Amino acid sequence: MTGQDHKPTILVVDDEEGPRTSIRVVFQKDYNVLLASNGKDGIALAIEHKPDVAILDILMSGMSGVDVLRELKHLDEDIEVIMLTAYETLETARQALRLGAREYLNKPFDISAIRSAVSKAVARRDTNLELKNDQICLAQLRCELAAQTPLGDAASSIVHDLNNPLTVINGFVELIHLQVQSAASLYGEELERMRVGISRIHAQVGRCLEISRRYLGTRRRLDPSIAARISVNDVLTDLNDLLLKHPSAEGNDLHILTLEAPFAAAIHGTDLLRILLNLTTNALQSTDAPHRVEITAQLLPAHSDLGILPDTAESRFLGAENINPKTAYVALSVRDTGPGIPANIVPRLFNEQLTTKPTDKGYGLGLGSVRQLVLAAKGALRLTTQIAQGTEFTVFLPLAGN
Repeated sequence: MTGQDHKPTILVVDDEEGPRTSIRVVFQKDYNVLLASNGKDGIALAIEHKPDVAILDILMSGMSGVDVLRELKHLDEDIEVIMLTAYETLETARQALRLGAREYLNKPFDISAIRSAVSKAVARRDTNLELKNDQICLAQLRCELAAQTPLGDAASSIVHDLNNPLTVINGFVELIHLQVQSAASLYGEELERMRVGISRIHAQVGRCLEISRRYLGTRRRLDPSIAARISVNDVLTDLNDLLLKHPSAEGNDLHILTLEAPFAAAIHGTDLLRILLNLTTNALQSTDAPHRVEITAQLLPAHSDLGILPDTAESRFLGAENINPKTAYVALSVRDTGPGIPANIVPRLFNEQLTTKPTDKGYGLGLGSVRQLVLAAKGALRLTTQIAQGTEFTVFLPLAGN
């Protein structure tokens, strides 16, 4: 594709002037058209201009169309190739298809047929290149994530959290890539459905890249002398994007509500995202039955009542010693309509090793790590639960700049 006008580029290699000229007339308005009268010149043009689609005559003097196809695929495996033939050379056509040609047309060709063939070829190439780009981005991101493990437990857990969806995304990308490569007849609604799916995957890859680089990159460059702070609404938006396609969210009613005005909490973004991911996935996995999970944020001015509760079979409050009446707080609540937490579990809920979930569910760090992160940020954590009614965790964090 040229750098001047972004139109797709078509290379036409045919030793007959008539077909070459006809194809140029048909496509010159919407495409950059390169013409070559022999295979050698066609290969030279391909090296210089990197065409998106090649239209090759099968039977030519010197290099045959199949020979040119082989060389073009060596230069660019993603180039789309359409073969032309004036004869019923079925075995040659089959050989061309085995080498990567998408289809072949008979001479004299029908204008509508060649327009359709080129349009499908360009759409396939765009799809293929988008998938390959996603695969490259995924590989780069996973390398970046792997390099972040010296940052400590919180950052390492974010690496773990992002690697899970990235592995799934990568599997889907590779599967669709194979389908696109092997589907010579992919077009119309079928192609459009696949492109929509690819666009969604592409968006998710982009979000994972953005999230990882914002949190892990910021954490890596962080000056210890600078106070921790993160926009609460930014974290809630990222949380929504990460959980939108999470298997645990499927079939449940998930709502994430942001603050009406932007405020920053005095905590590292990595830590807050980790806290909310853990609490929300716990809420989503509290029962296999469909239920509602809601995350809300509220600004609490200085001297607000934080609702400090006694430790009972239905409530816990951790970090009361951190509460300063003169400090403004942001309260982040995760509530669900699940089965509630049994009374015998509540006293042990924040133990480091406690888990009530199978190994294939949850994030593995448990509520003990949530407690550590909240208390390290000079915040507090409140739990209320009722059997058959649901559970609510509220995280209180000092407002940045207090």
